Amino acid sequence: MNLKEKLKKDDGSEATNASRYKSLIGCLMYLTATRPDILHAVSMLSRYLSCASEIHMVAAKRVVRYLKGTQSLGVKFCESDQFNLHGYSDSDWAGSMDDMKSTSGYCFSLGSACFSWSSKKQDIIAQSTTETEFVATTTTANQAICLSQ
Repeated sequence: MNLKEKLKKDDGSEATNASRYKSLIGCLMYLTATRPDILHAVSMLSRYLSCASEIHMVAAKRVVRYLKGTQSLGVKFCESDQFNLHGYSDSDWAGSMDDMKSTSGYCFSLGSACFSWSSKKQDIIAQSTTETEFVATTTTANQAICLSQ
């Protein structure tokens, strides 16, 4: 999925086969367990399960083409001298064209492998990028506390 492409509920395009779209998104959700690189795209596409259009189906098929071209990628656990917990977070500001809410995500790695990740629409409408990043960092810190115990 093109990250610069902004999807909307009412995009003016023709409706697609809802059953096929839901099935495809369900399969992609299953794959996020071993392919965290598609999590953000699948999270965005899953917001349109009730009102999928041709534009949403094209974007979902683009994710499938990406997976086909990157079959060798995935979560790999390799031997490492350093066994430290590292966390990363990021967010966009007002990324949803429908309600102007932001999306934030995090990823944690232990040693050389990513083992915990999330991408979720924030519950609030942030007034600035600083507020959006603060919410993302808070969510990441809460997860870090749980993981370190």
